[in-house]
Amino acid sequence: MFLEQMKTMDFDPKKKYIVVVPMGTTEQHGPFLPLGTDSYIQNAIIEQTESLVSEVIFLPTLRITCSKEHSGFPGSVYIEKETMEKILHDICVSLQPYVKSIAFISWHGGNISMLNRFVEANRNSFQGIHLEHLQCGSEEILKKTAELLGGPVDEHAGNSEISMVFSLEPSLVIVPPKEYPKQKIENAWDSERLIDVSKDGIVDNHPAWVVDKKMGELFIQMEVQELK
Repeated sequence: MFLEQMKTMDFDPKKKYIVVVPMGTTEQHGPFLPLGTDSYIQNAIIEQTESLVSEVIFLPTLRITCSKEHSGFPGSVYIEKETMEKILHDICVSLQPYVKSIAFISWHGGNISMLNRFVEANRNSFQGIHLEHLQCGSEEILKKTAELLGGPVDEHAGNSEISMVFSLEPSLVIVPPKEYPKQKIENAWDSERLIDVSKDGIVDNHPAWVVDKKMGELFIQMEVQELK
């Protein structure tokens, strides 16, 4: 169930619900992907999962979150982690009267540490409501993705993300020319600003461009099955 599509009378006052709070971003994704990449991917995962778990309520995807590491790139919009935790707190308070469990999921890796901290700090804050952070990209999925790509999995705006958005919104994607140079970057997220180590905003240590629409569909399907 999508909360936006429900009516107030759809809620059973005697029932407590399971709710998922999905999180995307609005941030640079290099020269080949739109700023809404994480949100497009997150929405696709949620939309395909919803039909498999009809008892769960999915909130609208939060599209502006913790992306400060992408400051310096035009179009990147971020919320400080402390502010984001306050927003999540208020969301939980508003859900409290009719839920028994709240799960957070974020395609954007920049939210991970904040979500882990928020869940751990608030496990007993909302009258017994269970909080959970469901992380995308398990070790098993990363292994399968690397096998399909025939090399390292991109960390940002590279082969797998381009393939996924290409399968969802092809008009918003530029397929990288094979001759477009790749820069190998180690420990890209040690810097407070990615632009200081990657001028084009890409973090993908695969030696070649491997972009494929069908492969992108498969990557999303793997995430859907894991979330289910």
